[in-house]
Amino acid sequence: MEDDTPLIYGLEFQARSLTVQQADTDVTRFMVGTQTLKIASNQVHVVEVCDDTGVLSAQTFSHPWGELWHLHWSPHDSRLFSACYNTITEEQGTNMKCALYTLHKVEENEEENKLEPVTVLDIEAEVKVSYFHPSDPTKFLVISDSKFGVWDIGDVTPVETYKKPLQSKGGSKMSNGKWNPLESGAAVATIQESSVKGWDLRTSKEVWSIEQPEAPIIRDIDYNRNRQHILCTCGDDGRVKIWDTRAVDRGPVLALPGNHTHWAWAVRYNLLHDELLLSCGSDSCCRLWWAGGAASESTPPATAHETTPTSSPPQEITTRQQNYADGPLHDFTTSDDSVYTVEWSAVDPWTFAFLSYDGRLIVHRVPKYIKYHILDI
Repeated sequence: MEDDTPLIYGLEFQARSLTVQQADTDVTRFMVGTQTLKIASNQVHVVEVCDDTGVLSAQTFSHPWGELWHLHWSPHDSRLFSACYNTITEEQGTNMKCALYTLHKVEENEEENKLEPVTVLDIEAEVKVSYFHPSDPTKFLVISDSKFGVWDIGDVTPVETYKKPLQSKGGSKMSNGKWNPLESGAAVATIQESSVKGWDLRTSKEVWSIEQPEAPIIRDIDYNRNRQHILCTCGDDGRVKIWDTRAVDRGPVLALPGNHTHWAWAVRYNLLHDELLLSCGSDSCCRLWWAGGAASESTPPATAHETTPTSSPPQEITTRQQNYADGPLHDFTTSDDSVYTVEWSAVDPWTFAFLSYDGRLIVHRVPKYIKYHILDI
């Protein structure tokens, strides 16, 4: 796979849910869920990246229960994943549900791959996202519009062991959230329109809050796994901002210059090199950012001005020992439609994929000049 040549996997239907396999550290695999109004025609695709041959191979699984809005692959079991999906009720209305499935690949006497339902969680509210616990395989986080809850999925019948409803009715609703991977799974962050709140599950209290009453809606957050208390946000202003949860009242520690020209829907820290972030948005763009000023090994940049996104090394970088200016490094504009989600490979820190709403999974690698700069080669 050449660094400047993307690998593209096309789906028959539109799609906006993407997750990456974490339990298997030998091969890069991405999972994609379709979103078609033909409920019975929805599918889950498991796409494997072969770095040696530069070829994508895929397994397809039917998901006749509804259109898929969010997926998360268990970091403990490579066969287990969760899905938040929209289905039609008996009254011909719609209802968001959350279910766990296992992947059952086709055998010689079978005609097709199958998803084996493990359980459908009994949740009355409108489910938004769900996540397996980063270290405890029995814990499972579900965020709905009116509450978030932690479920024990270790037994045959899952039980909700913790729940935190919204305090006020008619106010802002929850839309997204994440486990804090550096707090032993005892902390959760949730998004409520233009606010992000941090919760300590041990005391059931709010411990910090990013409040921006007049700011645009925040769409996504991600924690820095290499530096405690640090997370990033993106939203309808197209900006990527980095925050220290110990001092959120001071504003972001780094608001990256440059922005998407429309809403930014997802942001992800590189799992190994936290100077690198990815974001994607409704402007059909996936953007690679440099955020060395707020990284675990931050050093001052060589230049004070903004770095313009480019496909070749910036001319002002005269030695690889110098740092880039914080800001956009490279734009990936292979998509022709909105890009709602992006994920780094859990195997190769230089490989990532983003999903275009028109049903194309696009796999890229970090350009060589950036990779060599970081590795000081």
